[in-house]
Amino acid sequence: MQVGLLFAHRNPPQFAVPWERLYAETLEQVQYAEELGFDAAFVSEHHFGEDGYSPALLPILASWATCTTRIKLGTYVALLPLQNPLRFAEDAATVDIISGGRLILGLGVGYRVEELRSFDVPRSSLGGRMDEALEVLVRSWQEDEFSFSGKHFRYPEVALSPRPLQRPRPPIWVGSPGAPGVRRAARWGLEGFAGSPSARNYERYLAKCDEFGTEPVAQAQTLLFGHLNADHEEAWLEAEPHATHLHRLYNEWAVTAGNDATFRHSPREDLVIGDAAHWRQRAASAMSGSPLRPEYLIAQLQLPGMPHEVVMRSMELFAKELLPDFQGAAAAD
Repeated sequence: MQVGLLFAHRNPPQFAVPWERLYAETLEQVQYAEELGFDAAFVSEHHFGEDGYSPALLPILASWATCTTRIKLGTYVALLPLQNPLRFAEDAATVDIISGGRLILGLGVGYRVEELRSFDVPRSSLGGRMDEALEVLVRSWQEDEFSFSGKHFRYPEVALSPRPLQRPRPPIWVGSPGAPGVRRAARWGLEGFAGSPSARNYERYLAKCDEFGTEPVAQAQTLLFGHLNADHEEAWLEAEPHATHLHRLYNEWAVTAGNDATFRHSPREDLVIGDAAHWRQRAASAMSGSPLRPEYLIAQLQLPGMPHEVVMRSMELFAKELLPDFQGAAAAD
């Protein structure tokens, strides 16, 4: 198993620091993640949030690419229906080139009411836009020249140049692995799910791979939010206000969009906050329900507004106490 860290550049008003400081500190955290032996660093997209949740993922990844050499760099996730997919293909190809072929693209549909309204994207169009944008993305990278005419996007006789360094393209993980997500992964032979499908949806995925004539190569990923401290109770004391902020906003966004709450219990129960033994137990529990062994465990240790030195200490302890266990898991199986 590989282990990645997720960074969201959230700067809540009650903990606010200058934006240039937050972005510089996050870059230092990414560089430290590479030094500590983590396999990947990811950034996640939202727009118009009260805490400035990172809206511009590919410029961020380009900056990380120039200051790292080994670690994979990815989106978890980019909201593809909000993008011009051809321009997104050009920008992502450029990041892959700058990074020396280290880009991973996790792609999601989106749901936040404020984002859809501000980008003038009707919620009813999200599925269609995702299907069309994904086709444009894949074909622009894998075909010398292509044309596309859909309901939402139209491109005549396009020959994208330069194309990504990775061939035939960077790995793509598709989010929301329900029935539409597994169909998309099967249709285009995608490498992963941003999350994990249920057993029923994984069977649907295998059936769709047969239908489309593609190989069932998609792997699952597991995401955990939390904080690590050698002292189990001290971990909660450090994390409580930051965990509460994250927990509240995710639930508010989901409920406002008409969805079930993202989290069902309290911040302390829903996030993974504690010592290494607690993390081992919670990670094992999170991965046990998947029909696929996760390819990546992704941890967000940069909780909103958490001081830089506390995040760095949490990362260092994770690398010392947990990385050998998780990264060696595949060899031990």
